[in-house]
Amino acid sequence: MTYSHRQFNEIMSSYEEKRRKNRSLSDARKKEVYERIPSLKTIDEEIADIGTEAAIKGITEGSSAESSVKSIDELSAKKTSLIKNAGYDPSYLQPIYDCPDCRDTGFVNGARCHCLKQKIIDVMYRQSDIYPKLREENFDTFSYEYFSGDTLIQMKKIRALAQDFVDTFAKNYVNMLFYGNVGSGKTFITNCIAERLISEGYSVIYLTALRLFELLNGHVFRRNGSVFDEDSYNSLFDCSLLIIDDLGTEVMNSATVTAAELFQILNERDNARKPTIISSNLSLEQLKDNYSERSFSRILGGYELIRFTGEDIRLKKRRQA
Repeated sequence: MTYSHRQFNEIMSSYEEKRRKNRSLSDARKKEVYERIPSLKTIDEEIADIGTEAAIKGITEGSSAESSVKSIDELSAKKTSLIKNAGYDPSYLQPIYDCPDCRDTGFVNGARCHCLKQKIIDVMYRQSDIYPKLREENFDTFSYEYFSGDTLIQMKKIRALAQDFVDTFAKNYVNMLFYGNVGSGKTFITNCIAERLISEGYSVIYLTALRLFELLNGHVFRRNGSVFDEDSYNSLFDCSLLIIDDLGTEVMNSATVTAAELFQILNERDNARKPTIISSNLSLEQLKDNYSERSFSRILGGYELIRFTGEDIRLKKRRQA
């Protein structure tokens, strides 16, 4: 997943539009309040004049701004009292921001704000195959139609577990490994989780194991002058939730090095308490055979293991079509 300079410029233009919109709203509020409380404009002008005078004196005379600060504090208190007495919230005339953390610039202390990271991820999702799937596969479209017996009981428990995962995402740290039969609902459940968390503003990276290992191979084996998607790689560490689908389907060329890279990511995410969900059609024994004992032990020890059983739902749908 990557994005172009044009798309990045469009994102930054959207920040400019946010600032313009919010400045316009702030100006409208100020005009409204000034009309209702004419003395407030005079107070704001006095505060501005005192601040300017203090700044000039500080530069030309090196004098202390203590008296100026006291005067400004007194005027500000008077201003707040007038606003409250007129029935307004004291914050009504404060600057308006969609994202107070970066003040709608996209950056905090030179680093990308969480809101900018999410916008970039949204762009990457919209141009990927997963985006339309999330509109079709989510908690609202989840159905038990193709489950029965013990499998139905199991899927009700798994759905409840997934729902609890998103409901408590902000306060609980949980990693999960979904494993079991092909077509038994693992990808649908991960899509449900991804769609809900994305809609709540969390940064979610969803990659098939094949695409993930292509990215990791690019990082490990890049050569001088080669193009590498550094942003996508870094997002594996930074995103709120990393979902790796179909682990075990990747081509295991240079497997030792690339698998080590994968488990470095899992280790760093674990240290940062950033959740990861892995799904695989392989059994635990097959996963153990494919990866090192140490790597497998990390998954086994640090993840909730959820086994999916039952027939291939896609085959059931075809038979009933």
